[in-house]
Amino acid sequence: MTRSGGDFQPRPLKRLFTANQCWTSFLDAGGLRDIEVEAVTKMLACGTRILGVKEYNCDKPECPHVRYVTNSCGSRAVLRKKNTDLWIATQLNRLPDCDWVHLVFTLPDTLWPVFESNRWLLNDVCRLAVENLLYAARKRGLEPGIFCAIHTYGRRLNWHPHVHVSVTCGGLNKHGHWKKLSFLKRDAFAVDVEYAATASESVVRRSGDAGIVVYRRNHSGEAWC
Repeated sequence: MTRSGGDFQPRPLKRLFTANQCWTSFLDAGGLRDIEVEAVTKMLACGTRILGVKEYNCDKPECPHVRYVTNSCGSRAVLRKKNTDLWIATQLNRLPDCDWVHLVFTLPDTLWPVFESNRWLLNDVCRLAVENLLYAARKRGLEPGIFCAIHTYGRRLNWHPHVHVSVTCGGLNKHGHWKKLSFLKRDAFAVDVEYAATASESVVRRSGDAGIVVYRRNHSGEAWC
């Protein structure tokens, strides 16, 4: 019996984690969250026989070819091109076919440690960004389309919670008619300043119940990134 294709070949990222037992050493050092350990464990098992394997045979009895395909872990931490393509296709069918603008909402860096120690607050990061945009649009009597994604790390791989938001360059008025909506740089900056202030106030307001240590921001804005 011959086989077309072999077992899964480790990706460069997997080799990086397993070289010189670096992941084992990192794990033994402690300090990792359960979700981080779970994500790496799935990634290391992804595409191996640990997660099972499917055997494909030709439907012709005289054909000896067999192909084995190992299962994926289905984790968000690994490449899932098919799922990504399906997601993109779904969003393209749902989202309005119009111009969009990309905005980034950030926080004073003095608040970053608060969100790192209290990750449940990250839900508010997205919510407050959307609420501020809706407020700005509704002042003009419009209902825009918005989708957003939170990023918890910056380009330097440092902890830096911020939100990437795409918003339609227009919206529906109370009569259901589409009207253009533009965000000038000064308007976007004003919304971001309001967002940072609202987020700061939200943290301060909720700190009493959660035992959060609140870091005061520099009101000059120089500490913002």
